[in-house]
Amino acid sequence: MSYITPGQKEWLQMLYNDKTYLEMLESFGTFVEKKVLPAELDTEVHRAKNPLSEIKSILKDKNRFDWETIEQSINEIKSQQKIPEEVYQQIVESGLVGMTFSEELGGLGLPYPLFICFLETLGKASPSIGVRYAISNTVCEGLRFNHEAGDLSDYCLATLKQIIFGEKLAAFCLTEVSASGSNIMQEMTTRAVSNSNGNGYILNGSKFWITNAETANVYAIFARTSDDNSNGISLFLVERETPGFRVGQVFEKRVVENSSLGELVLKDVEIPMQNRVGNVGEGMRYAIRMLNSGRITIAALATGLAQRAFEEFLENAVEGKKAGQKHLIEYDRTKARIAELSMEINAARDMTLRAAWLKEQFDLDPDNQNLLWSYVIASNNAKLKASLIAQKSCDYLIKSWGASSVVKENRAMKHYLDSWLYYFGEAVPEVLENTIAHMEIKKYKSAKGL
Repeated sequence: MSYITPGQKEWLQMLYNDKTYLEMLESFGTFVEKKVLPAELDTEVHRAKNPLSEIKSILKDKNRFDWETIEQSINEIKSQQKIPEEVYQQIVESGLVGMTFSEELGGLGLPYPLFICFLETLGKASPSIGVRYAISNTVCEGLRFNHEAGDLSDYCLATLKQIIFGEKLAAFCLTEVSASGSNIMQEMTTRAVSNSNGNGYILNGSKFWITNAETANVYAIFARTSDDNSNGISLFLVERETPGFRVGQVFEKRVVENSSLGELVLKDVEIPMQNRVGNVGEGMRYAIRMLNSGRITIAALATGLAQRAFEEFLENAVEGKKAGQKHLIEYDRTKARIAELSMEINAARDMTLRAAWLKEQFDLDPDNQNLLWSYVIASNNAKLKASLIAQKSCDYLIKSWGASSVVKENRAMKHYLDSWLYYFGEAVPEVLENTIAHMEIKKYKSAKGL
């Protein structure tokens, strides 16, 4: 299985005609295949084992049965189910994290579509690692925009540079246990009030379903600063070590198991004024801006997963599974599915890279309203298309395997479960559809002078 597709190369050639970018992509693909994929597969092997048998074996070797030894054994098993830190460090060293940001900020100043190609490649081998860096990039994109607008404090700018350089990992903290999705801005209960000296804020509340909850160093937390429905949310950066802040429950989940998802608890968390990102009350605008770019990264990861499931489906149909003494490829239904997946995955990749290109153009001309509409429509289109085809590709793979797809050792079911992250993450299809329709209507009315 190649981790670079012709479609990725063709887009980069069409946009930039620079062999250096192709060589960088090929090099990253080799790294993903040789380092990331084996690490991901190793964790899958350990998760497929019976944990009780594992504990029994460890205890037998140690010849001790006290509670401390049992707890140590459990932690040892859990550590085997996680990607080694050295793999994350190698990803940082590959330049992925700071790829698209300016050299002034500590980045490489490379094109955003190149980053999206890298992310698709990473997502093909490990959705867990892919989403770890996609979320951190979402936070960076928001801070970058505030920096360019001239409304980012020295502390926030220093933090942005640390994330770009790979010294810190960020988490995007919007959702809450009783308020998520399209109603989050109206129902958010996490609050930030001015402290007694008026030189900072005190935060109270909690955030749920937060990716990178367990692994992040800095958290971009949205909190209510007034009851104004339009301008009542502000954005703050909170360091992990801040008194009153803690990571609560880390959820055991069935998808992207090498990525942490959890709860954040804030109790009288006092932070200085410089930890506020941008202007007070403009958090809703910042969140939407960050989500627009974040949806492109999710589309890239979903396209990578769809491509992997498609290639495994092809392998199974051509060389593996038989029905009635025929390989599956000999049946018209299988050929129809291959044609469908080929068309849809290529369309998802094209839509994702077009959205990435439009984002790059909008970043150069952020006051262009027509360009903004096109960019937002494209990013929502790409996420919607890619997330749905990822599910379909994984569904067809499971059906090609039949009943054997349900055993732990078969990756088909894991792919399908991982695809749900892309269905729910960065907005469900219904929200995306509403956003697309809203923007198309705006474009129509503007063109008609209505």
